[in-house]
Formats: sequence, structure tokens, C-alpha cells
Amino acid sequence: MSKRFALWGGLVVGLAAVTLVMFRMADDESAAPETTAAGAGNSVNEEILEPRQDDWIKGNPDAGVIVVKYSDFQCPACRFYASMDDRLSEELGDDVLFVYRHFPLRNFEHSRLASRYAEAAGRQDAFWEMHDLIYINQQQWSRGDAESIFRQFADSIELDMDQLDEDLQDPELSDRIEADYEDGQELGVRSVPSLFINGEAVENPRSLDDYRDLIISYQ
Repeated sequence: MSKRFALWGGLVVGLAAVTLVMFRMADDESAAPETTAAGAGNSVNEEILEPRQDDWIKGNPDAGVIVVKYSDFQCPACRFYASMDDRLSEELGDDVLFVYRHFPLRNFEHSRLASRYAEAAGRQDAFWEMHDLIYINQQQWSRGDAESIFRQFADSIELDMDQLDEDLQDPELSDRIEADYEDGQELGVRSVPSLFINGEAVENPRSLDDYRDLIISYQ
């Protein structure tokens, strides 16, 4: 078992011992909590949920089950779902495709910066490596010098730092994140993580077993 997978495994085990909460947009605190973006089973704009060429995907592009997740790198609940995605991608193999989309909330200080570093790493074919480092070490950078720590991550996966700096300044990179965010808003996303399976908003599963069963139910 790889070190990365072992670390994710610890997060999945930890999921059973915590109560997951949905993190909502700061400007809508008075609204009642929701389990999903648009409400489980509600119709949504399926065209937005079709995987795009610029999406970050994990799994088989031709899979019969497509899980689109709107997520925030600083959201603690999102960290646990990232670990479960990784486990289930390993377990279910070609049967499922996971799609990651950015939905950085304003009430998290470093969310957009984290998304920018992940996107910049993606330009050097290292999105998922940066994604994993950011989530696994979330507690560290959330309370510290986030940018300095992100740069350490970039160095550890041997990114070209000059290219990284250039990409971080590219407006198109921020536009890419904003496009995900706006699509999420159009779908009714108000909290993270928000999951859609085969074009349908679903209730967030409470455990790895529930998540697995939910995916299998769409096969």
C-alpha cells in the first residue's frame, strides 16, 4: 500500500467517528440546512454535469456511473469525501468516473488560493498529486502560512517553480475556477461537498459503505 493511500485510509476510518456537516455560503446563513445542492432527486441542468475536456477526472471516462462533486479545499467534510473518492476509485475501477469541480466558499480564507495552486499544478500534469497533498495536510495549512506550505508541496512533487509562478498569475486560471463556481450556482449548489450522480443531485452518504452502495445503485 502506498503512503498516500495509507494516509487516505486513515481519513476514511476517521469518518466513522465524526459528524459530517455541510458548509454553506457565508451570505446565506439564515437558510435551513440542505443535504445536497439542488435537493436529492431534483432535476438539474444535466448539460452542465456532462464531463468537459478541462474537468479533472479520476477513473474511466466511459464508465456507466459519473460522480460530479463540487468541493472546497478548506472544507473539513470535503477532505473526508476526497478520501472516500480515492478508496472507491480503487475498489470500483472502470465502473465509475469521479469529476472534481471547484466551489470555494467565501467563509474559508484560503480556499481560492488552494484551488489556484491545484489548477497551476494541473498545468504540469500534477493536479491530483497537489489535490491529495492539500487535503491530507488541510489542518496544517488552514492554520498556518498557506502559500508557503503550498509552495513546499509544489517543490515536493518537483514542479517547475518558475512555470508555477507564471501560471498562478494567469487570469485564465482564476477564470477556470470561477467557471466551476458559477456552474455550481446554476445547479443550485449552496453547500459543500455537493454530489451529483448521473445528472441527479443526491444526498451525501454518511459512510464509505453508504457511498459505495449509492454508486452501485446507479450501475
